[in-house]
Amino acid sequence: MVTPMLGRKLRRDMSRQVMQFLSIILLCTLGTFAYAVLDGIARMADVTVETYFEENNLADYWVTLPEADRTALSRMRSLPGIREVTARAQADLETTLSADVNVSVTAYDGPMDINRPYLIEGSALDGSDLRGCLLQRDFARAHALSVGDRLGVRLGGEDIAFVVRGIVTSPEFVIVSESIAADPEAYGYILINARALPALPLTQIIATAQKDADRDALRALIEQAFPRALVVDRRSHSSTVRVRNDAQMFKNMTLIFPILAYFIACMIVMTTLSRMIDAQRLQIGTLKALGFPPRKIRGHYLSYAVVPALTGALIGLFVGHTTLPHVLWNTLMSECDLPYQLDPPISLPAWAMVALTVALAAGICWFSYHKAARETPAALLRPKPPKDGQRILLERIPPLWRRLGFNAKTVARNLLRSKLRSFMFFLGILFCNMLLIASFGLQDSVKRLTYEHYGEVLHYDALVRLSGTVGTAESYERRIAAGAVECLMERSVTLRSVSGERTTVLTVLGDGQQLQRLGKGASLLELPEGGAAVTEKLCEVLGLSPGDEILLNFPGDDESVTLRIGAVACNSFSQGVYLNRTTWERLRKGPFTPTAVQLLDPAEGTAERLLAMDEVERIDYPSVQIAETLRMLDSLSTIFAVLEGIALALAFVICWNMGLMNFAERLREYATLKVLGYHQREIRNLILSENLILTLLGTAAGIYPGVLLTFAIMRVCESETVRYTAYPDLRSVLIASAITFGFSFVLQLLQTRRVRSIDMVEALKSVE
Repeated sequence: MVTPMLGRKLRRDMSRQVMQFLSIILLCTLGTFAYAVLDGIARMADVTVETYFEENNLADYWVTLPEADRTALSRMRSLPGIREVTARAQADLETTLSADVNVSVTAYDGPMDINRPYLIEGSALDGSDLRGCLLQRDFARAHALSVGDRLGVRLGGEDIAFVVRGIVTSPEFVIVSESIAADPEAYGYILINARALPALPLTQIIATAQKDADRDALRALIEQAFPRALVVDRRSHSSTVRVRNDAQMFKNMTLIFPILAYFIACMIVMTTLSRMIDAQRLQIGTLKALGFPPRKIRGHYLSYAVVPALTGALIGLFVGHTTLPHVLWNTLMSECDLPYQLDPPISLPAWAMVALTVALAAGICWFSYHKAARETPAALLRPKPPKDGQRILLERIPPLWRRLGFNAKTVARNLLRSKLRSFMFFLGILFCNMLLIASFGLQDSVKRLTYEHYGEVLHYDALVRLSGTVGTAESYERRIAAGAVECLMERSVTLRSVSGERTTVLTVLGDGQQLQRLGKGASLLELPEGGAAVTEKLCEVLGLSPGDEILLNFPGDDESVTLRIGAVACNSFSQGVYLNRTTWERLRKGPFTPTAVQLLDPAEGTAERLLAMDEVERIDYPSVQIAETLRMLDSLSTIFAVLEGIALALAFVICWNMGLMNFAERLREYATLKVLGYHQREIRNLILSENLILTLLGTAAGIYPGVLLTFAIMRVCESETVRYTAYPDLRSVLIASAITFGFSFVLQLLQTRRVRSIDMVEALKSVE
């Protein structure tokens, strides 16, 4: 039987060349593994979040207005495309647990059918229950609260106690934070019935849209029906946007790094396969001489590619999809309060990577076989004649060539005559160093952005958050003891332009302010007189540039304001519009009422005196915000560590595989050198010299592409609310290059030990 015979030959060939076949399997595994991990994380986050939103009926619109009465509800219901509406009240209140512990209280006027809470423990809240509440799960854990316990809030100087009926999560509070990072020990939320706190006015309507509704057109109808309202949709709702941005960031990362890793792996696989088929010339000639049909021979040698490529690709796909996404889930989504984790099926693009891996391997194998199969059996049964010798470039420079010793000439000839092997080794080292530099550079960039924003752009030492309208800017500047005191006012606005609209934050700064450096390179930016400064990322999203006109709509005011963009502000972590105080007062939209006070070098005891004021909500310190932001970005550090591991694994397989190929091709040369009296140490030094030259060149050549890759990945990871800039550090570049070079050196050192196992008689035997 023909097929069993070829099957036995395949198994025998695989056992004799186990390292080459194993390297193909490992390279295909790493290529698909890199993609499967990031694709699995992205799909897991996306499917979990979107399913959670869908099943718990996340609102499409949050409409804040002076009074959400029955008339407003009726008007909202009458809009075409609106499916459900609910009125409610919201307020941040201090708890009786501690003066530093606050909760967001959301009071529903009716059933909680929109933004339906997901019940973890206990029971749902009955519509007639005026003393019960639903409590956030993480907040309950942080304070050891359970169903049946009491939680008090302070409103108007009165303590009001609620009994915890259920422990829940809510789709609109996926990320619960009072400042930057989630801190359930200091901030959480409760859900109650509106009649339980009649002193809280109903000022918000939440609504869902019909499935076939045009969301942008419907938002325009809502704004037209409620000109004095602030309308927020899912693109602007802070919690929804942040969790979706995280999922999108993981998805965007699959577009660059894994594809490059896959590309490197495929190139080395192709080189390995072509060399393996070339080494099978004698067997191909024998099979043809024995009368095996060409179709059977071709299928046999295609198995050299299909079997290891398919095995490796499937291993990488399943291992990548089923391991790291689950292991890293809690770390990556640590800021998100999600009730469950869904495991989506393997995506079509991931399966396409497997198919592409097998197709590429089979294609190069068929091409190599086809070149050999065109020859006659007699020609195939003879050794392949060596290529005509040619003088290399250095030989054409006699003064230089004569100065080189025998070993140097041997190394130079081998490098320049084995162009394909040398190029593939060089390219493998280049790409590995590039990936390693990018993974280090991404970590540098995240840290640098954080320190730059909170240490240079925000040039104050403390930010005092205020509530109410107790004092004027002049009174705070006069009363607070600090090196510099500057007030600012923040308001939510709707920014409209020809190309679109966004709900964003308007920040009004004092004239001649010095504590927010919004220019390029954290320099001071002079806010335009009579115009606005819009952040760089917001300009990019809406297609704006200096000189364009924008319209600002303020909640509670049905008259919009037209301003011209006079400058572009640089703020990586917060997007919005900036005005100076003079421009704001000219608009006649109300007095300059500070919502925060910036302090530089506050005097001792200032913080304690400020916290004693009724209007002071909290004090934010940039040093604390840096630590919170870095903690929040730990999930990215985990991803970067995975990328570093993949880069090192690729370096290992590539160096090992190319070293094996080089040794096998030059076995006769090494045996000849041993016959001529070369010591093993001298032959090992020749091998090391050749490979270390390629390693050094590949490492150096990978530096600039690694920096460019860092910029590319940072760019694709941006969202509408964040501007990322790459800052790869020189030290990280040097460390990555040293790791790449050292890793390759150690592997080559281990491989040169094979010199002692050379059998000179066997290596020098000729077929003739």
